[in-house]
Amino acid sequence: MEVVRIGIMKIGRGVMSMVNYYNHQQTVASALIQYMRQKGYSRLTFSRLTGIPRTAIDSLILRGGENIDKSAYNAHILQINQRFNFTEEDLLEVTPKPNLSPPPPAQTERSALAQEALDGLEQILDVFSMYNKK
Repeated sequence: MEVVRIGIMKIGRGVMSMVNYYNHQQTVASALIQYMRQKGYSRLTFSRLTGIPRTAIDSLILRGGENIDKSAYNAHILQINQRFNFTEEDLLEVTPKPNLSPPPPAQTERSALAQEALDGLEQILDVFSMYNKK
């Protein structure tokens, strides 16, 4: 028996089953946002690439599918899957975003000479700020 995937549909033994993305709206919205950011697509560009109206894209992504009935929601997701060759897992399993912020600096002890220099600079800046008022 061969299972053939068409977008979000699996065909095997002549029976079609479709994933109900409507029950996973937040996960799907997060995955779409992550994909769009990765590719640099705006919502308008994404709309043009998929043929889905911009207002529907906004509803899918920003409002998590509110205002869209279940069949239209799943049809839009099927259209997106077909356009970008997504599998079921691509939209249902969101990979965590990598932490791109640098690690906090290590706390080191300052030498007495360095601390004295920093204290002197702080005093100079305090005096400067008193005379530099406009």
